[in-house]
Amino acid sequence: MISSRAMPDAFSKTAVRRGAALLRSIPIVLVAMACASCSKESAARRTLAQGMALYNEGKYAEALPVLQKARESGLKDGTLLYQLGFCREVVEHSPEPRRETWREAEPLLAQEIVQTGGATLERLYYLTVIHSDTDRFDDMTKYARQAVEQFEKGPNPNGLGGEDWFRLGRLHDFLSEASLAEAAYRRSVSAFSKAKGGAASYRSLALARVADYDLAAGHFPNAAEEFDEALKLYPPNNQIRPFHHALALLAVHRYEDAIARFGEDKGETSTESQYGGDLAKKAKAVEPLDDKDVDGSLIQRLPDEVLAARVKETAKDFRAARVKNSYQPGDSLPAEVALHQKRFVALLIEYFLRMRAMQEFTLKEGIADLVRR
Repeated sequence: MISSRAMPDAFSKTAVRRGAALLRSIPIVLVAMACASCSKESAARRTLAQGMALYNEGKYAEALPVLQKARESGLKDGTLLYQLGFCREVVEHSPEPRRETWREAEPLLAQEIVQTGGATLERLYYLTVIHSDTDRFDDMTKYARQAVEQFEKGPNPNGLGGEDWFRLGRLHDFLSEASLAEAAYRRSVSAFSKAKGGAASYRSLALARVADYDLAAGHFPNAAEEFDEALKLYPPNNQIRPFHHALALLAVHRYEDAIARFGEDKGETSTESQYGGDLAKKAKAVEPLDDKDVDGSLIQRLPDEVLAARVKETAKDFRAARVKNSYQPGDSLPAEVALHQKRFVALLIEYFLRMRAMQEFTLKEGIADLVRR
């Protein structure tokens, strides 16, 4: 039997043993908690990676719930919020959800780029876009310039991929450096063509920009091919303007395709596209068109004022032939009408390609009916 004097010592020894055991268990609990936290963050990062992959493919509606799930897990990431905001605008058809989310993304991105290795081209690009969207042009310029200096003029510009060069092209656009922007977009297209894989949406966007440059320079076969490929790679690409695509198709005598693309124009150029579609129909009816005028001059080399004068001249002959042959829209084309229609549309197509407009000119000269009917 244990004496009453011995009992406190016994209880004391038992307490010490229990206390020691408890202390030994604390690190185990802490480690378990840390592991659980790491596991949760790892799962969130995996979800984020899935959402970003969908975003880069241009699948914004599919990316939205995945990115939302990553956010709801407690993950704090500027890129996540930027992409989430963009997806919200696409899905909700309003810029306000995007702006709301970008307000949260901005401070996170600003914190991330000052960390060691944190100033990535992607983050700097996102900050540039956010500041441009809110008309803070000094900060926009600062971030855009940092990205250009660090990456395009950095130690390894040849290591940049197609997406990198596309972003650099956009950054030069923000900096109003047109020639540098064009060079970057062309390098983007080149990089994508040499590499396997890559985001189809970014490649499509780069091709669309290069096609616009080629269209402006009169390199119509290149532009038509680039617009075609861009649309094939990523059909929802809203940077491919149907009007521009149709102009390139008209220039290379792909009249059926041009008619279809003119018909898809619902924007500010839709009226010009209606004229363009009718002109393409008239061209198709008398193809092939001549590349030389009646005096042997190359139509593409005629000075603007000479071209306009010849359009007016041949319009008179075309109208006279229609009247003489009692031609009505929908009738089979008499040979004489077809002959004058061939010259009229060949000259007017060249005028249209140069001016990108036809309605005002044809209405002013009283020849719009020769195009529309």
